[in-house]
Amino acid sequence: MRLPLFRPYRMFPQFDHLSDSECEKYVRDAYINTPGLTAKVPIIAAVLATALWYIGWPIAFVTLPLASYVPMPPSAEWRLVAYIVLGVAFVSLTYFLTRDLGVYFGIRRELRRSNCRKCGQSLQGLPIHSAGADPDPAKQFVRCTECGRRWVLLDLGLSPRDLIPFEQRVVDSRVATRR
Repeated sequence: MRLPLFRPYRMFPQFDHLSDSECEKYVRDAYINTPGLTAKVPIIAAVLATALWYIGWPIAFVTLPLASYVPMPPSAEWRLVAYIVLGVAFVSLTYFLTRDLGVYFGIRRELRRSNCRKCGQSLQGLPIHSAGADPDPAKQFVRCTECGRRWVLLDLGLSPRDLIPFEQRVVDSRVATRR
């Protein structure tokens, strides 16, 4: 697995051919479609980490012989400073790690939206059929090659653009250049 620092969508090899703005659309969709993973879980984890650190550490320091295992500053003032600074670092690290994991799972869920709900086979690249002569979006469907199930695109929450393979979504290098 790749571990990028600032662009979480670069963890996925499917996005290698896409521009950053196209990939950021998936990050925004992950925030919109999975608010529990990307917003609520990191806050809950930060609150639990705050309680664990600022309540659990003093109790552990008093009841356990941690001085022989954990290097501590000699004076009480420096112990208080280290306690506060390390507590802030622990809480913020917990928040950022759970947020990044939530974004990762949200993007992964967005990528799997174009899979068959029955068998899990990818529906990308399959021809889109239409029932009837009029190009009504409610009548556009795709048939899974693995299980043969017919899926209406609106029922899946997909557009025809979502079924274009990622390799074919390459942005032309001449886009946004001056003549």
